[in-house]
Amino acid sequence: MPNIDLDEHEESSSPPRRWWMRAPAWLALALAGLVIPGALFARRVPNDPLPPNLGQLAPFALVRESGRPLLSADLAGKIWVADFVFLGCTESCPLLTTRMSHLQSVLEEEGRKRGGALGVRFVSFTVDPTNDTPERLMEYAARWHADTSTWAFATGPLSEVQHVIADGFKIAFGKVESGAGAFEMMHGNYFVVVDGQMHIRGYYSTDRPEEMSHLVHDVVELATRDGGRENGGSIPTGRLVAKAGPS
Repeated sequence: MPNIDLDEHEESSSPPRRWWMRAPAWLALALAGLVIPGALFARRVPNDPLPPNLGQLAPFALVRESGRPLLSADLAGKIWVADFVFLGCTESCPLLTTRMSHLQSVLEEEGRKRGGALGVRFVSFTVDPTNDTPERLMEYAARWHADTSTWAFATGPLSEVQHVIADGFKIAFGKVESGAGAFEMMHGNYFVVVDGQMHIRGYYSTDRPEEMSHLVHDVVELATRDGGRENGGSIPTGRLVAKAGPS
C-alpha cells in the first residue's frame, strides 16, 4: 500500500490551529457530533479487498468554476474523490486543496505504474455557495494551478449544495460566528471516494496518513476493477496546467 506523505508540498511543517481549537469547549463538543460521521465510515474490515457501499448519491445539478453545468451524469462511470472547502477559509481549506493536488499526483503515478491513466476525477464542493461564485472559484483554481480537465470546483444554489453535501454525503456544514462580524464555515476535513454508480465507498480523514494510504489503495482497486481506465474522459470543460502550490 502506498505511504502517503501528507506534508509534501505544504508550506509549513507545523499544523495550523483549526477554528475549533479556538472555539469554546462546549461549542467544539456540540459540533463534533455533526462533523464526525465520516470517521466511523472510514473504518475498514481487515483484509477486505474493496471498500463497502455506504450509500447512494442522488442525481445533482451544480455549476463548476467555468460557469458550465456540473451534473452527476458527467461523473457517471468514473471513480472520483470529493472534498468540501470555501474560499474565505484561510487554514484548513488551503491544506485540503494542497492535499488534493498531491493526491492527484500520487494517483497519476499509480496509473503510470500500471501502464495507463486510472481515469480518476476530483470535485471540490464549496460550502459557501452564496459567496463562492464560479468566477471566484476559477480564480482559486488558477491560483492553485489546478488541472480543471480532471478537477472541478462546484457551486450552485444553496438548496442544491445542501442537497448534495448534507443529504447526500451526510457532511454537516454551516456558519459559526467568530467575532467582529466574521464567521467560520463548519465542514468536514474528509476526502470522500465515490464510484461510477454514485455509491459512496469511503470517508478518509486528511489528517491521518494511514487513511490517505487506504484511500489510494481503494481508489486503485475500484478504478482497475470497475473499468475506470475505460471511462477516463475529462469532466466537460477545463484546461491542463501543471500542479503546484498557490502563486
